[in-house]
Amino acid sequence: MSSTIKAASATALPDIDERLSRYEWDRMNLADLTGKTAVVTGGNAGLGFAICLALAKQNAHVVLTARDPQKGQEATDSINACLKTSNVEFMPLDVGSFEKIRSFVKEFKAKNFPLHILVNNAGIHVPGGNAPEQSGQRTPEGFEVTLGTNYFGHLLLTELLMDKLKESAPSRIVNQGSPIEQLSGGVYWDDLKGENKHSSDMQVYGASKLYNIMVAKAWNEKLKGTGVEAFSAHPGISSTEVFDKTDKKKPMGKGGAFIGGPVGALAVIANLDQFKDRETFSSEAKHLEDCLRLYEESLKLIEPGLREL
Repeated sequence: MSSTIKAASATALPDIDERLSRYEWDRMNLADLTGKTAVVTGGNAGLGFAICLALAKQNAHVVLTARDPQKGQEATDSINACLKTSNVEFMPLDVGSFEKIRSFVKEFKAKNFPLHILVNNAGIHVPGGNAPEQSGQRTPEGFEVTLGTNYFGHLLLTELLMDKLKESAPSRIVNQGSPIEQLSGGVYWDDLKGENKHSSDMQVYGASKLYNIMVAKAWNEKLKGTGVEAFSAHPGISSTEVFDKTDKKKPMGKGGAFIGGPVGALAVIANLDQFKDRETFSSEAKHLEDCLRLYEESLKLIEPGLREL
């Protein structure tokens, strides 16, 4: 979408439908999604809200998830009111907690919904300012908060929902990536949990996005023949609420593809030509062997959360 336009949020509804008519994905005639069910994490604001709105507009049944129940329900009600539909329903989910992820999955499966689209969108970015997280904080499972929320939480969520994705195939997984992966310095092979990271800085944020890109490639390889495809995507430069929670003192195709606009020196026009498979800066993400290694080692770290529900 044209991300130079401020991403949709529950507080900006009057012009949402008019904005959607200008988004590139709307001009590309996003397919009718009648009969499809989508789960979107972090759907109460920013890009997640815009994604839920667009999917619901195309008649998908959308499960909008959010950490804050009040904000999540308000966003859900706003979209349904805007579109004059009941396609969107809210379910609470905090991807920074294994316990809450497991509770969500148990409740979702109890509803006996299919699952055709899983958008792993929720995340935090250099926490500071008004954010509830503090830089260097750990998740309940001991992960550095950015890695634990942006990557490991979504890894666990996806693995626990994999049976539903396979049952509902053709289906797809979409991870939010970013060219900020170039600031990661590569994979922290000796400290994947970020236990030795004492600041949730841009390097850690970059690592979380690198891991999201790499695990999408690993999933896509592992899922060949199942009808499930995995992608990572860079949504472009977007003005969303995540920046309100950022510490301002710190610097800032086909299955398996990393889809997004230009990067590096071309970042200023990063919202142009956005629907191409992009190369990554990090060498590990270019090698399937490293992607598969990251996936397998990450599974070991989330093993307690993978135990039978």
